Amino acid sequence: MKRLALLTAAATCTAVAAYAATEVLNPGAATVIEIEVAPHELAQCRETLQQIGSMPAVTDDGSPLLFQSSEDLPQVRCVATTV
Repeated sequence: MKRLALLTAAATCTAVAAYAATEVLNPGAATVIEIEVAPHELAQCRETLQQIGSMPAVTDDGSPLLFQSSEDLPQVRCVATTV
């Protein structure tokens, strides 16, 4: 019985250490997605992003995020192309 308790404690400690290592190694910097548009469409793109930004964050299946935290979501910005 003591052996089972020791193995359970070791597995728990290993899992916690792995999770902590993952959190430390993750740079935490949010990804920035740039949408390239023609210069005359830049204002419309920014307006659309503003409208979308005011909507609540949801998962892929449409259900709301549990904690309503969007810090981990990528940031999106419109950039005018010069080509």
